[in-house]
Amino acid sequence: MLLSALLSAAALAATPIPVENFAKPPAVMDMKMSPDGKYLATVVPQSDYETMLIVLDSTTLKPTGGLKSSQNKLVGDFWWVSDTRIVVAVAEKFGGLDKPQMTGHLEAVDYNGKRVTRIYGNQGEQSVGSRTQSRAADTGYAEMVHPLPDDEDNAAVAIWSGANPYTDLVRMNVVSGRKKKIASAPIPAATFLVTDDGEPAYAWGNRDGWHELYVRDAENDEWTLLNSESESGDELHPQALAADGKVYVHRLPSEGPGTIELFDPATKKGTVLYSPKYAEPAEFLLAADRRSLIGVVEADGAFSTAFFDKNQSQAKLLTALGGSFAGQRVRPLSYSRDGKTLLFSVSSDRNSGEYYLFEGGKARFLIARDEWLDPATMHAKTPIRFQARDGMALNGYLTLPADSEKPPLVVYSHGGPHGVRDDASYDPDVQLLASRGYAVLQVNFRGSGGFGQTYENAGYKQWGGKMIDDIADGVRWAVEQHKIDGDRVCAYGASYGGYASMMLAVREPELLRCAISYVGVSDLNLMFRRGDIQASDIGEEYLKMVLGEDKAQLREYSPTAHADKIKAAVMIAHGGDDIRVPIQHADVLRDALEEAGHTVDWLIKGNEGHGFYKEANRVELYQRMLAFLDKHLATTR
Repeated sequence: MLLSALLSAAALAATPIPVENFAKPPAVMDMKMSPDGKYLATVVPQSDYETMLIVLDSTTLKPTGGLKSSQNKLVGDFWWVSDTRIVVAVAEKFGGLDKPQMTGHLEAVDYNGKRVTRIYGNQGEQSVGSRTQSRAADTGYAEMVHPLPDDEDNAAVAIWSGANPYTDLVRMNVVSGRKKKIASAPIPAATFLVTDDGEPAYAWGNRDGWHELYVRDAENDEWTLLNSESESGDELHPQALAADGKVYVHRLPSEGPGTIELFDPATKKGTVLYSPKYAEPAEFLLAADRRSLIGVVEADGAFSTAFFDKNQSQAKLLTALGGSFAGQRVRPLSYSRDGKTLLFSVSSDRNSGEYYLFEGGKARFLIARDEWLDPATMHAKTPIRFQARDGMALNGYLTLPADSEKPPLVVYSHGGPHGVRDDASYDPDVQLLASRGYAVLQVNFRGSGGFGQTYENAGYKQWGGKMIDDIADGVRWAVEQHKIDGDRVCAYGASYGGYASMMLAVREPELLRCAISYVGVSDLNLMFRRGDIQASDIGEEYLKMVLGEDKAQLREYSPTAHADKIKAAVMIAHGGDDIRVPIQHADVLRDALEEAGHTVDWLIKGNEGHGFYKEANRVELYQRMLAFLDKHLATTR
């Protein structure tokens, strides 16, 4: 009997986690609690391009109402604006990008699913709610700024349009959609920080490529320039208002990562509250009033929490919860108005997320984001630090499969590439690969975001140069640590990550057995002729800044120009409707490889954009990718 049970347990442990479990959308995409703590609003997927807002009684977890989306119209975000009313930001699947995009339209619904109203948006357009009542047409883009906790009928909303790029802040009625202008920003496409009664205190944005911060004199309705990056060299991003007229800011200098400061606009000086070792914080933690800043989630390797005042009540509570969920990230999501109830999530590199309610001194489990995945069967991301060949300090993560000595390696490069970084969060691609016996290396190569402007600038015009060297140096570091089998290495990534995989195969032909380009760039000159980036003046200037304009250099840094140098087996996956990196990139790369004598493993989905969004297509991508890896990394040389 005991032997039979042990054998069954061993067989279960040896059974691979189904690929489908890594491709599924989460059971719950988001959750927020009403100010009185009585209700939980959740967003759940209904199909590939449909979501539903479901409101639950927080005690019984029984549904009280909801708002079902229509095809291609999804709940992008939402806010409780009173104890019983919710405002929804509408997202839509359109164009050739992989994920639905915000439309700038707002709808509102009661907790019981009644009084569904479009409070901002074009009249006559299809809405999220099938019972939505439309009002007069609006032609701009609206974005929630603050729910106004002391005014259950209104919310502070920012609105801008092509006709009026200088953002207006309005007080919008959350039932009728009627709006009253509060103020106009002094800079186009501004972001506002407002008081609890909706008065704008600060506005910031970019003018001619430079970040500017303004402070407002409410009595005279006048804006004063407080900081200009062009003069100070620093960006100041307000995070929350403080006492005595001060403000919490995130200062981003030209050198190194930024600091968190308590800033006095009168003296234009700040007191440093937090300085990271090398990485920008992953999150700013607000107090129960959602206004005061109490700490940050550090991202120097593994996530950890730093509080400015450890004796502050919410800091003490989050510290205690952190001790109960050791090694995991505790995120406060919603506090009740009386501060007695907290909705929070718990996540880690091995846990995609779980939701809990803390009340009466106890934490009550609600639901897991991916309830079909057991965190105990996932694999830990180990933070790493190493030096590039030119001495630059680099960081990243190495995930090792269980019970494997010197496993084959997949070097998995992130997209972007600028302003993006790999961190200690759960990643389904990493966990899928580790579940199949592959080690996974992620390198935050120069050019990645979150490590200071100098670090990011170091990647400009180095897409196919030093950024690729950094990835190669990471692989060699892992080999030197005796962690992986250096004779069985494959490169994989999406967008820039797909490009990096192919350029690594060009620059380091003996390093790789195989390379996978998923919606990857292949021709840098083509970036200036096709796609949605080059279609705008801002996008074209961005390409000139990060890629340069030397056509010979751009060709030198293009995988299509060096197909004859590639020895690795190649797989290409792409969306036929991709507008960010059009399908021509896949076509010209395949043609160049075939002309050089390669047989290309080819996966094209005509109904997908810049990444596969449909579940069935993600499953097929994972299956094809695993078969490709198994074929080329199964045995040593």
